[in-house]
Amino acid sequence: MKSESMIATEAMLDVVKILLDEDRPESLFPKILDVAKEVLHADAAIIDVGCEIPMRYSSPENVSISASAVELAKTERRAVVWNQLDNDNQDLSKSIVQNQLTSIMVSPFRTPDSETGYLYLQRAARVEPFTDDDSKLFDSFVAICEKLAFSAYDRLRDKESLDLLKNVVRKDNIIYSSKAMSDLIALADKLAEHPLPVIIRGETGVGKEVFAKYIHKNSPRAEKPFVAVNCGAIPEHLIESLLFGHAKGSFTGAIETRKGFFEEADGGTIFLDEIGELPMNMQVKLLRVLQEKHITRVGDNREIPVNVRVISATHVDLEQAVKEKRFREDLYFRIQVMPMVIPPLRERGQDVVLLAEDFLNRYGAEYGRGKYKLSRASEKAILSYFWPGNVRELENKIQKALVQAVHGVVQPKDLGLDDVQVQAKESPRTLKEAREAVERDVISRALKDSNANLTLAATILGIDRKVLREVMERLGMRKEDYKS
Repeated sequence: MKSESMIATEAMLDVVKILLDEDRPESLFPKILDVAKEVLHADAAIIDVGCEIPMRYSSPENVSISASAVELAKTERRAVVWNQLDNDNQDLSKSIVQNQLTSIMVSPFRTPDSETGYLYLQRAARVEPFTDDDSKLFDSFVAICEKLAFSAYDRLRDKESLDLLKNVVRKDNIIYSSKAMSDLIALADKLAEHPLPVIIRGETGVGKEVFAKYIHKNSPRAEKPFVAVNCGAIPEHLIESLLFGHAKGSFTGAIETRKGFFEEADGGTIFLDEIGELPMNMQVKLLRVLQEKHITRVGDNREIPVNVRVISATHVDLEQAVKEKRFREDLYFRIQVMPMVIPPLRERGQDVVLLAEDFLNRYGAEYGRGKYKLSRASEKAILSYFWPGNVRELENKIQKALVQAVHGVVQPKDLGLDDVQVQAKESPRTLKEAREAVERDVISRALKDSNANLTLAATILGIDRKVLREVMERLGMRKEDYKS
């Protein structure tokens, strides 16, 4: 019959296998806490890595620890076990009583970056104290986890070195190696320093809000609020109240005075997504706020000053909208001070593979699926696909693929891209046929995405509306065939 310590050891080895899947320190340390609590039956656990940039994880979030126990473990460079019945150390005994504990177990925890970290466990009062067997198991557990931490740091540095060789750059949530994105990030860094209005242009799903957050985070306003507003998703009768706030009793249902998005963003940044969808009457009011730098709540006459940086975004052809009197010219010039155009994913080369791998790592950990990689066929399919939905579509396909993939490898069918290879096999024989096939495919996708709106389709394609009409006539394409 197995002893309790043997059963605990086997349990630890089984659970430690979970830790082997974590190749990043920031995801490894929280898992160490979960395993430690489960295997050693602790009520609370803390790991403090002790490096220059604080890395401290706690489960649950707020735990009162015994500083005396931690200091003793660090000084003597060994694990310390302290129970309620031990009286040799008055400071430790006092800490146990004050925090209503039965016992404490703490050990130094080393990483390549620090020798001053520790792993701390405790059991609440009226629970059996840690035993000698628990202490031995704890020593083994710490030794294994230190090796895992060293390995994770090594893999991280290898990855950083490989990224450097491949010219891969990671900034906040943005990863890229293409020159187009490198130039865009350089522009964003410059814009972050100055409070002037910025408009971000690009197709749906390219990551306009991601760039808006990047500019805010790297600006002098970083510590102030970032408020994102989707202008196209707000019912017209609510827009003014949500943007500028309202006074109590100003309309049916206004039971209290409320701040609007502009007041909430005071001192920081407001991101007006899909600004091209704003109704004309709201465009007038927004223009006045941008000019006067104050708002007036609905149902109130007081002018409230606001200090807000405005970043807007749209996939609409604003120039055409101005010509068609759907967007005010004076507002256009007010927000168009510094435009940024984010390239579609299909024009970013190898970036699409980098993003796919990043999503695989992120969602693999989030869904508890472990490590997955793309097959060679998947990489080719990803690079060949047109990506009409851009980064948002890629993220969606990766999430679905993780549910369906097996054996740690994502295949084209898991991504829903198995037909991409079929298209390649049926490639045209002549250059003229190849050119027309590509033109037809690209235009078809743009027409579907725009619901056969030629102006919007031309914007997506980056060409003039007149040119689009001429190409469609040459290819015998009718916009009526693409209306949903």
